[in-house]
Amino acid sequence: MRMKKLGKVATVGLLMGGAVLLPNCNAEDLVNASQGCDGLQVKVKAADQTVRAFADAAVELNRAALALEAKWLATCNAINADMGEDTSKTTAAEACAIVNARVKKALDAGVKVSLAVNGGCTADAKIQASCEADCYAAVNCDVVAKCEPGKLAGECSASCEGTCEVQAPSVACNGKCEGTCTVDATVAVACSGSCSGECTAPKWTGTCEAGCTANFSGTCQGTCEGMCDGKATSGGTAGNCAGKCQGSCTAKATGSCDAKCAGPFSGGCTAECKGSCSVKGPSVDCKGQCSGGCTYTPGTAKCEGTCRGKCSVEFTKPRCEGSIDCKVDANCKASCSGRVEASVKCSAKAVWVVEGDAKLYNALVKNGDAIGEAFQLTLALKDPIIDLVEKTGKALKAVGDLSAAGVVCVASSFDVALRAQVSINVSIKASASVQGSAGT
Repeated sequence: MRMKKLGKVATVGLLMGGAVLLPNCNAEDLVNASQGCDGLQVKVKAADQTVRAFADAAVELNRAALALEAKWLATCNAINADMGEDTSKTTAAEACAIVNARVKKALDAGVKVSLAVNGGCTADAKIQASCEADCYAAVNCDVVAKCEPGKLAGECSASCEGTCEVQAPSVACNGKCEGTCTVDATVAVACSGSCSGECTAPKWTGTCEAGCTANFSGTCQGTCEGMCDGKATSGGTAGNCAGKCQGSCTAKATGSCDAKCAGPFSGGCTAECKGSCSVKGPSVDCKGQCSGGCTYTPGTAKCEGTCRGKCSVEFTKPRCEGSIDCKVDANCKASCSGRVEASVKCSAKAVWVVEGDAKLYNALVKNGDAIGEAFQLTLALKDPIIDLVEKTGKALKAVGDLSAAGVVCVASSFDVALRAQVSINVSIKASASVQGSAGT
């Protein structure tokens, strides 16, 4: 697995429902849309192999885009249900438009809505290696012989002399982590990322179940003492402040605080964390579980991942990570990258701040992880789908050296890629920011 590098989203709003409607499309439609591709002459025509890679990428990205759109539909309807809104809509555009209207109403009333998302995405790099091998085979290129010296990598079943990279959704790591490193500690450990458990920092930003005793600003689900939406309180009652609390909060305080959290905590920790500490790369020292890729120097140890350097036996599934002295169609390699992105899997943790609307806050917090995951998937799939249509697809439509099947396959697969673009546009609209105003 490979880490798709996505930075922390500091403050974003949520959900601009769009009016784009996706044509009905299922697995049978995808097969029918790729008619003609089975007749490609990939062994004798390099251009046909490029079309084959494009067709596969179009189908797989479209499948991923449809699954993401369905996720937005389910997520928006879940939020609507928690807010007592209409849940009968059957498209993501319509369901998320209801959420958007509710958020816009809150924003127009002066409510502040912001979201911090911590997370990352991984994609299977082996797909790229396998796909590109077919691209090079189409032009009779010996990758091992033509690879830039020192840039050959692959699976090593014996001893690896160099560096070893282990890629998985989450692997034990004692080296450099390209992604998110999570340390589950029974004792406090230094944490410069997101902490779930106890944080020893004298100041914090996140959620403390025990509340905050000094200089608190945010949403309070206990007793707010100080100011509520700019008005003085007199002790208040539990849950009495549905807006922004400034002062102190007795329970479940979400926001910023100048006092140590005395109970369960989740959010940004700049000191020691007892529990789970997640630190996002691009490359961090890690002695725990790495979501992404862990790189270490094993000396001559056996490598259970990708070996870069020398292997005491021949590499299995070798790939070149430098230049190759062979000419291969750039569009073939670009489509391979699209196939990799279609395999992306994302996880995320969300911290919401909603000041002035308790019902909206509760609905968003309850569905926070689903929103975060859908948000990250949208970011991960957006560019690959657009590039497949705007760059690769349009370039292939102008290629002349294609078999008759290749011509048919390009046209049908371009239609599939366009469907993927329509679908991802729905998800982009669903995740559009409304921070400060309701605009895409």
